[in-house]
This record gives sequence, C-alpha cells and structure tokens, in this order.
Amino acid sequence: MKKIKVTVSLLALIFGFSALHAQSHTDQNGLKSSVINYISANNTQAMRYQIATIGYNSYHWQTGGLVMIELFNLFYATGYERYVVNNGFGTGINSGNPQVLLLESGGTEHHAKISLGSAYNLQSTYAGQINRALPVYADVNEYSKYVVRITYLQNRVEEVTDFNQIKVDLAPVGQPIAGFVVPTMINAPLTSTQNLMVSGEGVHYISNGNVGIGTTMPDAKLTVLGDIHAKEVKVNLNVPGPDYVFEKDYPLPDLNEVKEFIAENQHLPDIPSAAEMEKYGLKLGELNMKLLKKIEELTLYVIDLKKESERQNELNKLQAVEIENLKNLVGKNKK
Repeated sequence: MKKIKVTVSLLALIFGFSALHAQSHTDQNGLKSSVINYISANNTQAMRYQIATIGYNSYHWQTGGLVMIELFNLFYATGYERYVVNNGFGTGINSGNPQVLLLESGGTEHHAKISLGSAYNLQSTYAGQINRALPVYADVNEYSKYVVRITYLQNRVEEVTDFNQIKVDLAPVGQPIAGFVVPTMINAPLTSTQNLMVSGEGVHYISNGNVGIGTTMPDAKLTVLGDIHAKEVKVNLNVPGPDYVFEKDYPLPDLNEVKEFIAENQHLPDIPSAAEMEKYGLKLGELNMKLLKKIEELTLYVIDLKKESERQNELNKLQAVEIENLKNLVGKNKK
C-alpha cells in the first residue's frame, strides 16, 4: 500500500510539473509563446533579470527577426507594456545594431522595461558568417512584480549554440542595478491617413529629435514648410535688448556715414542684405532686436532734428525781430 501511495505521489508530481511546464510554453502553428511567472523588485532596489537569449546569424535573413515581449504589472495597480526586439536584416544583421522598441503602454503604473545586452559570438557559423547571441533583460523598479510573456518564431532551446534559436529562462535570478526611468512614450513610427489627435490633461512633449510639418527633413527642433497661424508668439532672446542705444556714451552713427553705407551696400548697417536673408533665412529674435535698435537710433535722430528745428525757430524769431528793428530805423531816417 505504501509503495502504491509513493508511486501515485510521484506520478502526480511529475504530471503536475509537466502540466505547469506545458502551460508556460505554447506553440500555435510555429508562433510560440513563453510565460515567466513573475519577476519583482521587493523594495527600492532595482533588479535586472535575463529573461532570454536570442541566437542569430550576423549576416543573413532568417526566421525570427522580431521577438515580442509583454510586461504585466501585478502589484496593486494597472500597468502594461509591449516591446519588440528588432533583430532583422539591417538592424543587428549585416548592418546596424539590434533594437528594442516600445510599441504600447497602458495603465497607471510603469515600473519595468526591456533592455538589450551586448551581443557575443557563438562557436557556430552559417554560410561562412558567424552566429551571435543577444541577451535580453527585463528591468524592474519600485516594489513591483511582473508577469512576462515572450512571443517568438525561433526554436526554443536550453542553450543557444546556433542561429534561429532562443533560450527562455522561466526562473531568472535578479541582479541589483541602479534605478532607472521607465519609458512610457511609444518610440515606433506613427502614421495616420486621417486626423491625428493627441488628447489628455497632462503635459505632452517630445524628449528629443526634430519635428517636421510639411517636410520629412526637419533641420531644427520644429521645421514647418508652410504658413503658421498663431494668436501669440513668444521668442526668448539670446542677444541683449538694444536699450543701450539710449545710454549717454552710445556712439550714435553720423547720418552722413549712414548715407555713405547705404549708397555703397543698399541696406542698413547691422541689417542683413536681401541676398543673405534669402539664402540663410531670418532669426526672428535677433532680427527684431536689430530692427528695434534702428528704431531707437531713428528716435535719437528725430530728437536731435527736433532740437535743431527748435533752435532754428528761435534763431528765426531773433532774426525777425532784428529785421523789424532795422525796418523801423530805416523808416525814421527817411523822415
């Protein structure tokens, strides 16, 4: 009887382990998935888990250029991320480097991300080209626990020795790492054939790179090939405001010098020529300060002209009085 009980217990344990193992891996017509029960950071110490190793050939097209990885947050709040490891031709194979891209992010709490290690050479080759292995990590932060699902086309193996292989570690051991910021912005290309709208009460921003409207080759943070309609535009200055023109020791150019400069160059001093503006465009902040400087100089010229005019009027009045006195004197002499 004891032997029967022991045998039954062993069978139950074996079948239970097999069932658990079978549930961790699925294969649907060659599209395979593996689920890692959970990985966690039980305190403020961030942890890194090597969840998979991908075997690929360093040159040729092959099965499994993409591996999908999903992260499900289990700790008292919703959180979901879907990453793709792009290891196809041109990104990791033949030229370029393997990429990991965030395709989707949902929920309220985000404390995990996928990162890639450094690829290393394997002992095997294919068609004269070396095979390589790429470590894939899941990093977890801030008292969090995650279930990980990996979807792939490669052959699952216990140890990567060749291309078109993947090793999935169902019980990875975490290693402490420095804290990190979890990306929540999708870094995959976004296209739309109709209206594209970004909504929400939070702050929307682009952390780096250039934005082009009407052009695919933006050469600045924002490049617009067309008109811009705005209610108000604020420009921060990187040049000083021209109030120094009103300082007592400012060397106001002589008008004769300005006249000679215009005659020779056909534009105002300190102002770009038409040819320069057509070639290089305009920097609004800088040009507005230069124009304001010219307005302030013009104001000083007008003030000087007014002073000269008033002085001339006073002189004319004195001359008029003298002329009137002379007339009276001549009249008396005639009498």
